[in-house]
Amino acid sequence: MKLKLIKHVVSELSAFLIGSKVSKIYQPSPEILIFKLWTGRDTLRLLVSVEGQKSRLHLTEHTWPNPHIPPRFCQLLRARITRIDTIDVVNDDRIIKLGCQGTQGLCHLYIELTGNRGNLILVDDQGVIIDVLKRITDDSGKRVLLAGERYLLPEKNNFNLREGSALPTLPNGSCSWNQTVDKLYSQSQCSDNKNDFRKQLQQAVARQIKKLQKRQLSIERDTLKQKDYDAERIRAELLLANLHSVRRGMTEIVLQNYYQQPAKEQQILLDPLLTPQENAEKYFQRFKKGKRGQEHSRRRLEETQAELEWLQQLEYQLQDTVKNSDIEEIAVELREVGLLKDKNRLHSKRTLQPSKPHEATCPSGFKILWGRNNRQNDEISTKMLKNGDFWFHVYNAPGAHVVLKAGQLNTELLDADLYYAASLAAGYSKSKDDDKVTVMFAEAKAVHKPKGGKPGLVNVLQYKTIVVKPFRID
Repeated sequence: MKLKLIKHVVSELSAFLIGSKVSKIYQPSPEILIFKLWTGRDTLRLLVSVEGQKSRLHLTEHTWPNPHIPPRFCQLLRARITRIDTIDVVNDDRIIKLGCQGTQGLCHLYIELTGNRGNLILVDDQGVIIDVLKRITDDSGKRVLLAGERYLLPEKNNFNLREGSALPTLPNGSCSWNQTVDKLYSQSQCSDNKNDFRKQLQQAVARQIKKLQKRQLSIERDTLKQKDYDAERIRAELLLANLHSVRRGMTEIVLQNYYQQPAKEQQILLDPLLTPQENAEKYFQRFKKGKRGQEHSRRRLEETQAELEWLQQLEYQLQDTVKNSDIEEIAVELREVGLLKDKNRLHSKRTLQPSKPHEATCPSGFKILWGRNNRQNDEISTKMLKNGDFWFHVYNAPGAHVVLKAGQLNTELLDADLYYAASLAAGYSKSKDDDKVTVMFAEAKAVHKPKGGKPGLVNVLQYKTIVVKPFRID
């Protein structure tokens, strides 16, 4: 942010900020702070950024995700600043000083918008540093920024002299300097933050999918090994039926396997140290162990497949979703199962305003609902789906749950209504770019959420299919 632009912004801010009360201070990212201010008439948000080439100060209308637990420097500012008395550009440089009051008296917040060396320094009324956003220890004897040290202004950079004499101009008379800077920086910043967070979620989901796919292969291999467990039972029963022919000390015996038609001879290995009865019991134990193992493997495979289906649904939603609220709800879902550990506590769990499912109207006037995340899908499939309604989902692919509220109106349901709802289900699915998509649809009574199932997962007991062209309302 150039010095001339800083002066314009500060000049505007002095009319709003002087005497304003600080109701809250947030730190949504390591180098950005938001001051929530009350002027006596309006609530304002002052953004302060020391992010290298994006360093700036201005009022903002954008909202930012805030940490559940404020970082160290943010906590200090909350404790020391309750009012802003002055705002000035100092040393004819890209440095702004906020004169502040707090419970412990007068203090000053120096905002150094000096590119890669940008920083925030809180100083007491004697010029001694209380603390610094980015602490700096310099053994070369130059500038030190640590608590307890005297604050010294940085050396003036010739950068400001090379800015040129042309003054920045407002794009039109309706925008202030603060609004201009807010639009210039904040839109790209919010987009970057959202995309970075989305990427973090996508990486968490991709890692778990890869882990579960490996587990699935391992379970399938174990299942193949356990496949012949019933043969152990047959050996045990053949031995019991022929105990009179078995003697301790034998290592094998050949018996007629009457389970086969026609009966064939079968060789059975024996432990010479065991009695005939004990050898039979050993095979029974192997049978029971194999049966338990296969049941356990089947249960683990079902659980793994259900979790994979859930994660693939999240993977699609992260690729398709555009709203911050949807991304945040996906993040909450991942946190609840321990798959997301936020960096820098910037997106820690907090109370969110629940987003609502999307709505449309089909040709006959019936309401259609569909979800863009698992919480919305779960809500419309378990709470909003009533008798007389129809449920839609793309066949064998991740996608939105779609509900046609056919039970609400005393109107005849047309094929065009079913086709319209099915087209939306195809459009809001991973198959949205295909020319033709198979969609399953079912009556409400056939759709049930499995006990303990993850959000957005349902069992469909009976359904029909329809082939449609995908359609979206965006």
